[in-house]
Amino acid sequence: MRFKLLSLFAGTLFLYNCSPDPTTVTVMCEQDRKGNYILKWELYPEIDNTPIDIYISDNDSVFPSSPQLTANSNDYIALIENLSDTVEKRKYFRIKVAGILSDIVSNRFFEMDSVQNFRDIGGYVTSDNRRVRWGKIFRSGSFFRMTTHDSLEINSLGIKTFFDLRSEDIRKKNAQPFSNVKNIRIPIAYNGYSSISQKVMEGRFLRGDAIIYTQDTYRDMVNNFAGQYADFFDYLCDENNYPVVFHCYLGKDQSGLATFFLLRALDVPMDIIEDDYMVSDMIIDRTKLVRNADSLSESRQEAFTMLSRTDISYLRYGISCIREKSGSVEEYMLNELKLTPEKKKKLKDILLH
Repeated sequence: MRFKLLSLFAGTLFLYNCSPDPTTVTVMCEQDRKGNYILKWELYPEIDNTPIDIYISDNDSVFPSSPQLTANSNDYIALIENLSDTVEKRKYFRIKVAGILSDIVSNRFFEMDSVQNFRDIGGYVTSDNRRVRWGKIFRSGSFFRMTTHDSLEINSLGIKTFFDLRSEDIRKKNAQPFSNVKNIRIPIAYNGYSSISQKVMEGRFLRGDAIIYTQDTYRDMVNNFAGQYADFFDYLCDENNYPVVFHCYLGKDQSGLATFFLLRALDVPMDIIEDDYMVSDMIIDRTKLVRNADSLSESRQEAFTMLSRTDISYLRYGISCIREKSGSVEEYMLNELKLTPEKKKKLKDILLH
């Protein structure tokens, strides 16, 4: 893959500070549908007209000793244009300014046609200042409407194992479309979103029903499916299964609780865990869930909206159910999910820098 740097002036973002060295270098990364990467950075204190060295790798653990590209600190943003017509290995980036290296970054989100809520959960900082590896573990909605573009994008990530966490009412319909990989079915919760949708269409499931249904789902997952989550973590403790993706219907409930348990086991702070949980509410495209949604009655639209929403109160309700059952999250994870200190260490060895 060849890259061309196109610097884009983004305007003055910060107050000028005459201090000669930055104390922090913060960088974020996005990728568009054409495969172009967009890097954005912040320096604090700000440095004026200083070279930004950009290092690029297809392995988040190994970077070249010399930068491949150079930009200017005052640009604040750089478009790294993909000059290849093919989907190639995902790229990871670090920038260096005034001798200070940024963290490793890549795109968290992926441009998909029909797959909802697909994202990398790497890059998060733990309480002891380690970081979750990029490109090792992904969360997602289901894949049954996947297009060729979606398939190529996902295949380029080299995923070895797909975990289907959709509820027990999903049997052979909407089967996993991937071959030559491990497809592991771990159904969590009895009745999923798809089993309710017909009731919504018939006007027999309203906004209040959707709220109660979601709360009941979280209580059901906590009280009746700890064994399934324990099995999931047994698989995650086997390094041979990686990279992995786990998914449910929209990637927000079964997958949301799984991500909570995982990031908690890795000692990621709770505010970061909650932020990750709430991302689902921003990136799920509700217009793709129901055909001609605008033609539905107002009550039906409200019900669909509530079913597809991600509200932090749902996660907190699930946590209250955990505490009710076991006294604390830590006791639940140890006694119900069988996440012993040895298993937690194994997860950290696999997933943390």
